[in-house]
Amino acid sequence: MLNRPIHVMCVHLGLRESHRQAQLTMLAGWVNALPESEPVLVAGDFNDWRQKAGPPLNAAGLEEIFTRAHGRPARTFPVSMPLLRLDRIYVKNANASSPTALPLRNWRHLSDHAPLSAEIHL
Repeated sequence: MLNRPIHVMCVHLGLRESHRQAQLTMLAGWVNALPESEPVLVAGDFNDWRQKAGPPLNAAGLEEIFTRAHGRPARTFPVSMPLLRLDRIYVKNANASSPTALPLRNWRHLSDHAPLSAEIHL
């Protein structure tokens, strides 16, 4: 049983670079305002094809779990032939195992992005 709070946010950041940077600044501010020792999970579509989300989120203590496990985020877009690394799972004060981009044949009718999966350990 979990006897402490966990903070979870699902995001879908904007397509314009300036909007994404403003959203990342707000997201980092939200994380920084939380109690330092509490676990945080942020996941979703970061629309970050230029790979600029990492530095502001890393500065807030968040770590991308696919990068930690495989050296780079997962390819998730487009679902028919994933080339771009748009979707991410970030954690703080938590660990993750088995980060996986799920097999496309089962999911392609649900979204234009491949889904991500991981076990989060608090």
